[in-house]
Amino acid sequence: MAENGHKRALIVHDQNSSFQPTIRCMRKLLPALILMTVSIGLSGCDPCGNEISQTVASPSGKLKAVVFNRNCGATTGFNTQVSIIPSSKTLPGDGGNTLSLNGTVPLRVEWRSDSALRLSGLGAAKIFLQSPSVVGVSMSYSD
Repeated sequence: MAENGHKRALIVHDQNSSFQPTIRCMRKLLPALILMTVSIGLSGCDPCGNEISQTVASPSGKLKAVVFNRNCGATTGFNTQVSIIPSSKTLPGDGGNTLSLNGTVPLRVEWRSDSALRLSGLGAAKIFLQSPSVVGVSMSYSD
């Protein structure tokens, strides 16, 4: 007993304790585990999916206009989007680079030349994106 009447606990630290290698190993693995967790989390961040409704090639066949519906989960509705991409490429998982409209809109696509594209049938849909030109193609739009 100590002089003040309280009992003191005696902690014995054994350098050969079986816990020491485990702690050292955990300290070395912790950064790798954190990095792996963050990487897995970031790789699945985009909950959106694209469903192609039509693809129309340019007169030369070098480009294509892809009309698709994009769905980003239960808290958002569908929207209609358009991307102009090289014919040899597949549609990326991103949003459209040309036009984005609220809801499912039946668009008409008309290439006037390799450098001019007309999209019609927009109606009264709310417009989120309406580019005047994309990859050297001038755009025109109508209801």
